Amino acid sequence: MTAQADTETAPVVPTPTPPDAADAWYAPDVREQDEVYPGVVVTVRRGRSGFRYDVRDPVLSASETDALSTVESHFAGANIERPRTREGAVERMNGGFDAKHRRVIDRLVDASPASRRRVEYHALSSLACFDDLTPYALDSRIDVADVTDDGVVVHTDDYAPAETDLGPDPAYLNRFASERVERHTVRFQGFEIPVVVYREHLLGADPFTTKYAVREPDLLPGDEQLIEVCKERVWETGVDGVVQDRVDFVRERARSLLARQLTVRNTTEWVDAARYRLRSALAELDLAVPPVDHRFADDRLDDLLYYVLRDLVGYGKLTVPIRDHTLEDIEANRVDERVKVLPRADLGHDGRVPTNLAFDSEAAFVNVVTQLAADDGVELNASNPSAKVNIDPDGDSLHDADDTIRCAVALPTISEGGPHISIRKQSGDAMTPVDLVQRDSLPTELVALLWLLYESHGVVLFSGPTGAGKTTLMNAHMPFIPYRDRPISIDEGSREVRIPHETGVSLTTRDHERDHRRVTMADLMTQCNYLNPDIEVIAEINTAASFETFAETLNTG
Repeated sequence: MTAQADTETAPVVPTPTPPDAADAWYAPDVREQDEVYPGVVVTVRRGRSGFRYDVRDPVLSASETDALSTVESHFAGANIERPRTREGAVERMNGGFDAKHRRVIDRLVDASPASRRRVEYHALSSLACFDDLTPYALDSRIDVADVTDDGVVVHTDDYAPAETDLGPDPAYLNRFASERVERHTVRFQGFEIPVVVYREHLLGADPFTTKYAVREPDLLPGDEQLIEVCKERVWETGVDGVVQDRVDFVRERARSLLARQLTVRNTTEWVDAARYRLRSALAELDLAVPPVDHRFADDRLDDLLYYVLRDLVGYGKLTVPIRDHTLEDIEANRVDERVKVLPRADLGHDGRVPTNLAFDSEAAFVNVVTQLAADDGVELNASNPSAKVNIDPDGDSLHDADDTIRCAVALPTISEGGPHISIRKQSGDAMTPVDLVQRDSLPTELVALLWLLYESHGVVLFSGPTGAGKTTLMNAHMPFIPYRDRPISIDEGSREVRIPHETGVSLTTRDHERDHRRVTMADLMTQCNYLNPDIEVIAEINTAASFETFAETLNTG
């Protein structure tokens, strides 16, 4: 009987209840608790003054803290691009460091797998993500973050407002409050470079809310010096004969130089390279199996090679925007100022969008200006400091390219703030009258009137400010010219007129510092008269010469 009584009166552990239950004896103030990332736990509590949002990161031991400091010190000079939005932060944390960064961390940190994961989380958060804001970015339930005098207050799906331990001005708050609009890639010499268009929601931080970011490869400490040395030595190579393909020459020469530099700079890679060469030599004598691994890290070599090709055969920091078919205009106004672009897509406004690109030196800016001009056969100098040129970044004929790219470039000689570049890209797919009507750009009655004028060889003058769509409107109605007629276009280097007729001819002026090599509008007008035109199309009337040509065209019928 006594044993039975003791059994009946023994204490019983109550069944666990949810934290938000009224009788939850172990955490009466907890309303929600979740693991938003391995080892990262967030807790929402209810206090006297309201809700509170607490974060618990993986706890580091003393040795792990020292290892983290070593990693952060090593990567202090690295060029690691942080995400621009919360979506990018989640992708970065889920993806972890790149392979080349992990190899460096392997050499710096000697710890157990669990310890390594904790160190890598904190390193990834502080070096490549939002630092203290990282765990908040990982919680998809946070909708809004407000900044008060006391700190940051978050609003979750179910609890708001909730106080945090963050101060009133945490780093990367503008990126935390940004949303991704769209993302795509731009191809350059076999590389796919990601581009992100995003919108910031932090009021007062920047008058531009929509922004354009080019996500070029991250660099390790010392990589920038490797790139500069490689660019200097590429052209020192002796060449027998004529270089048939400049891109292939630079690629092969740069790859060889960078491979040697990487091997010399790193002891581990030097040993791997020696082992690779030894096994290769023994394999030739049938004394060993040929090596199947690589002498160096291909991903790091490719990243360095991209920057060399970008600066030597591309257009420097404008390489990706120039090749991005989603852009219409590109503007670089001065040194240390953000490059501006004008997207073709509707982003909620029609204005310019700043980028994360800027020229940090006048020398680099001038190099791009002179290269753009040289690609169209124009030499810029003190006597000829500006030019309007057309470029073809893919190396094909301009008339076969998808886009017509027109550039206005100038040296610091005539520009107070330094060199400047203005690029206009006309899409290869010309709009049709149906497209313009469907977009409510013009009424059907005007289309009918233009049809009659084009077909009957009438005089049509499109006038308006820059970017109003004059050329677009003119090209859209060019098919109204009878296919039997012979249209001849005359312009001052813009090459924006699209003549779909087999009988059509396009004439373009040519600037040159020497008069006998210059082709003027008057010269083209004389040439045009010998071509027996039915219709003459003048692309632009913005100079005295073009206006005179327009008057002569009217006079000759």
